Amino acid sequence: MLPDLVLLFVGAVGIGFVSAITGIGGGSLMVPFMVLIMNYDVKVAIATSLLCIIVTSSSAASVYLRKGLIDIKTALLLEPTTALGAIVGAFITITLPVKVVKGALGLLLSYISITMLRKALKKTSVEDKSGEAKLLPLRKLLGILISFLAGMASGMFGIGGGVIKVPLMTLILGLPIKTAVATSSFMVGLTAASGGIVYLTKGLVDPLSVVAIALGIIPGATLGAKYMRKLKSWIVRLIFSLILLYASIRLLYSILV
Repeated sequence: MLPDLVLLFVGAVGIGFVSAITGIGGGSLMVPFMVLIMNYDVKVAIATSLLCIIVTSSSAASVYLRKGLIDIKTALLLEPTTALGAIVGAFITITLPVKVVKGALGLLLSYISITMLRKALKKTSVEDKSGEAKLLPLRKLLGILISFLAGMASGMFGIGGGVIKVPLMTLILGLPIKTAVATSSFMVGLTAASGGIVYLTKGLVDPLSVVAIALGIIPGATLGAKYMRKLKSWIVRLIFSLILLYASIRLLYSILV
């Protein structure tokens, strides 16, 4: 048991660092890590991941708040429907077969990673621009609807919703990538808490694993948040997409063997 907790801690340091840089909350990496490397039941991994995301979000968001990178207006616009979606998603996953959950998560990560990889390879020049989201009425409505789906993905797969929120804020609402990452890091903790409560009431959370992961995520996420501003935006996107693509391939392969 102790070696497993140590491995969880070490993995959490690295995942916390990457999650803070990319704004994904850590769940899209933590769940595959726990399932594929640590052999956790996928539903326990999802439940445990959601609670740990709260720690990741708090650590990274505190740094971003001090640096003024978070768009509070966008966060307040998107989070209510995202939280509602997380609650709905958690109830859905509890009733689904394990292989269905793994397959759906793998497909989701594949789609998001390919989308962001294409964006990264273009090396677009928006990285150094600042400003708030382009909240045109139609874009605002679309953003709210997609944020509900992001919440469902969070509750279903333990991912915090950042893998959808970051593309949503950059591609639809027009936020610069670094502002989107920072705002996502602020939001994912609230989203994860909404879905995590559902799993907690069903007894699917492993308390010792939560402690081990949280202790690793805190220094990793804090360090990642400090380094993020020094990185070029296309590099942030590239890291984001390649890691997710690898995780999705491993996850899909695991349901075939």
